[in-house]
Amino acid sequence: MNIAELLVTAVGILLCAALLCVVLRNQRPELAICLGLAAGALVLVLLLSEIAPLFSAVRNMMQSGGLSAEWLAVVLKAAGVCLLTQLVADTCRDAGETALAGKAELAGRVLLLLLAIPLYEQILSLVTQLISGRVVSG
Repeated sequence: MNIAELLVTAVGILLCAALLCVVLRNQRPELAICLGLAAGALVLVLLLSEIAPLFSAVRNMMQSGGLSAEWLAVVLKAAGVCLLTQLVADTCRDAGETALAGKAELAGRVLLLLLAIPLYEQILSLVTQLISGRVVSG
């Protein structure tokens, strides 16, 4: 599926679900929430099935820049944390739970900081080596 088809499909699913949610929200708010979750999950599955080229492009860019596989893993995990955190926070807001949405966002930020610890350690080690003059180029 090309990008235009993917966009039209995702937008179509989400707009139809949004219209149905508006209609259902007054009569059956619990069904509106379920419909919103189902539409979001469907679009997420649709997008995940097409995400392989993105991973390949990021891997190629990082390899051409001379970065290790560990950095690539951290970048991909961080992207996943961001996307899932946004999905959960938006779903909480849709359900009227803004406090829970804020907690989901806080959890995502903390997880990103935890994911970055190995990178911070490598950068600190490199800076320490540069300062002490022990870096070997190449």
